[in-house]
Amino acid sequence: MKRLALVILSLVLLLPLSAQTQKKTTTVKRATTTAARQQPQKKVDQKTKLRNEKTATQQARKQSQERLNQLNKNVKASLDSVMVLDYQIGKQKKSIDSLNHDIVALNSTIDTLNIQLAKLQKDLKQREKRYAKAMVYMRKNKSVQNKLMFIFSADNFTQMVRRFRYMQEYSTFQRAQGELLKEKQQEVKNTQNALLSAKAQKEQNLQEVERQKQALQGMKEHCQTQVNFLNKNIATVQQQIKTYQQREQALNAEIDRIVQAEIEAERRAEAERKRKAEEARKKAEAEAREKARKLAEAKAAAERARKAAEAAEAARRSAKTEAEKEAAKAAAEKAKADVKVAESDVKVAAKEEKEERAKYEAWKSNDASADTKLSSSFTSNKGRLPMPITGSYTVVGRYGNYNVSGLRNITLDNKGIDIRGQQGCAARAVFNGTVSSVFQYGGSYIVMLRHGSYISVYSGLSSVSVRKGQSVTTRQSLGAVGQDSDGRYVLHFQLRNQSTRLNPEQWVK
Repeated sequence: MKRLALVILSLVLLLPLSAQTQKKTTTVKRATTTAARQQPQKKVDQKTKLRNEKTATQQARKQSQERLNQLNKNVKASLDSVMVLDYQIGKQKKSIDSLNHDIVALNSTIDTLNIQLAKLQKDLKQREKRYAKAMVYMRKNKSVQNKLMFIFSADNFTQMVRRFRYMQEYSTFQRAQGELLKEKQQEVKNTQNALLSAKAQKEQNLQEVERQKQALQGMKEHCQTQVNFLNKNIATVQQQIKTYQQREQALNAEIDRIVQAEIEAERRAEAERKRKAEEARKKAEAEAREKARKLAEAKAAAERARKAAEAAEAARRSAKTEAEKEAAKAAAEKAKADVKVAESDVKVAAKEEKEERAKYEAWKSNDASADTKLSSSFTSNKGRLPMPITGSYTVVGRYGNYNVSGLRNITLDNKGIDIRGQQGCAARAVFNGTVSSVFQYGGSYIVMLRHGSYISVYSGLSSVSVRKGQSVTTRQSLGAVGQDSDGRYVLHFQLRNQSTRLNPEQWVK
């Protein structure tokens, strides 16, 4: 019995241990099988992960590039806006200054009119008083009987005549005083009207100044918003300015080269003209001397013929025989004929000499002075030249070297002005002249006109309608303005006097 109990106890103790060992073995087998199955799955997940990471990186790079492009676009738009606003603010300030100047002038006019009005009113009151007294006197003595008594109560005839004349003159004088009084009243009225008009104009100017100040403040605030944005992205701004200036420098270098070539060609042409002019002058002087010599010879021959005719006439008178008389008569007639021929030669020589002198004077004032006249005419139109673009426009780039207000470390240098027009706009000549050059640069056309010593340059054309050597008139179309990289229609305009650059803003109206 005890043995049976021991066997059962042993079995109870050994069975869990065996089950645990078996379970462990089964678990190890299962783990090994699962690991073997999961190894290919891990390789697939790693490839997918790498592919997803690559896609995400490309997407992030694309988005970053899009943001950069948008930033560049926004910076350029803001920069253009600041340029326009900066120019408009300058114009608005000038307009306000001009209105304030007009207001000061109107204040002076109002003060002057007030003084004149006070003086006129004082003078008018005095005249009215005097006229009223005269009217009272005239009313008291208006009867014919009183007038006759005044005249006939004179001591003598002379005094009576004087009193009669006095009565006539006094009546005429009073009528004249009445007319003067009316004129003075009208003068006072006119002065009052002028004063009211000046005050109304002053009030209108004050309102306009206030309106423009508000507009100016709005421009400044809008400009400051744009400037703040640009200052936050100053590196991008500087890069765009650098790119723009490099492009402009290359363009200006090409324009300078062509202008210098034009000037050099003109210098050579002028030297050749002077050489030919000197030759022509010498030739003309030689011909003039020859004509003068022939004229002198003709005059001398005429003088000799005249003396010979006088001698022949004297011989005819002193001839005694018939034969001598006939011979003397024939000699006298021949001498007279010679005088007529000589006088005719003198007239011809004098006419030729006069024509030669006139020809020489006309040659001296030929087209050598045409450029001078054209230059002088161009100069006299300073400030009155038309804008070189058709339609409505906005100046987006000022002339010269200047800092943009509010932008840090940004300096612009423009050799001309940039004018933004509307779709379909065209460049037009600012004055009469000649097309000196048409060339292509950077995908657009450039036209240069000569106005005597002055040169106007039109850059940024998509097509041209003129040719080199063609004469053009003021406002004549030169070609269509093309689009820039941002789709804007911008004309770059320069003005020069030979190689000296001029500020176009001072020349166009």
